[in-house]
Amino acid sequence: MLPLKISEIANLIKGQLNISADLFINKLNRIENSIEGDLTFYSDERFKKQFDDCNASCIIVNENHIIIDNRNYIVVPNAYLAFISIINLINQNNSTNKTGISKTSVIGENCKISNLAYIGHNVVIGNNCIISDYTQIHSNCSIADNVNIGNSNIIYPNVSIYSNTIIGDNCIIQSGAVIGSDGFGFVEDKSNGSFTKIPHIGNVVIKNNVEIGANTTIDRSLVGSTLIENGVIIDNLVQIGHNCVIGENTAIAGQAGIAGSCKVGKRVRIGGQTALAGHLELGDDISIIGQSGVSKSIKEKGVYFGTPAKPQREAFRIEAISRNLPELANDIKQIKKLLNVKL
Repeated sequence: MLPLKISEIANLIKGQLNISADLFINKLNRIENSIEGDLTFYSDERFKKQFDDCNASCIIVNENHIIIDNRNYIVVPNAYLAFISIINLINQNNSTNKTGISKTSVIGENCKISNLAYIGHNVVIGNNCIISDYTQIHSNCSIADNVNIGNSNIIYPNVSIYSNTIIGDNCIIQSGAVIGSDGFGFVEDKSNGSFTKIPHIGNVVIKNNVEIGANTTIDRSLVGSTLIENGVIIDNLVQIGHNCVIGENTAIAGQAGIAGSCKVGKRVRIGGQTALAGHLELGDDISIIGQSGVSKSIKEKGVYFGTPAKPQREAFRIEAISRNLPELANDIKQIKKLLNVKL
């Protein structure tokens, strides 16, 4: 797609040029690294110094930006989204719709694999699987029996998908993810401390437009389904336990852990290294700040932080007080001396 004239890029993103420019853009770049021939964007005052020093050939800016110099600008309602749209156009232009089945793959019996799908090298697919149009399964993936994968999915190398998993359309599963592993369920024998494994015979259902990060694991249910609803995005190294339900358009950051049988509502934001105890419920439109520990259900929307998680304002007040504990302890010591008492 690149190089393109600045005027052509402005037309693609429906932006307004401040100067009629026929300069060519050769690549996209971050604002702090941009040089002549680059296109970048500016939408955040935190990068004001980088913006002032920027040598890019063109900068995409928000429509409320006041232009006070003679650099080339494309003015749009949302500079960041416009920049992302250009990246998407480049990706679409550069990508090739691979089709066909590698000779090194192993396909089980009674499988239905679309002629428009792609199966890469050393992929192993079990019996009775369905792989639909434009889905790409890259090298060294393992797909067990009775898996149903919809249209236009990208499954990157070394993904393991256990039996009976159902995946919708337009999903991305990054390398190393494990979908459908057994839940962490055991019965303890109190007499000797030993454990008996509980078999998990359910499955995982992933709906449409879901992204699952590298080395993330989603456990199959005891019975029924572990469910990932439409539009969920999951970062790398996330653990989702058996029988969980993750609601639409929820985002889960890296190293978060969600114990079994949790129900997470719609549009929830779970920060990195957050832990949710088992069998609890989060309502819709809740945000949990990273490194929090959620030990009880939270129903009311809002922002929560801490261990155990509390409303953000309360949690921050507690944090502020805790930082002053050494001084408060010293004050109490002095008061005790003045009163000549032992507390």
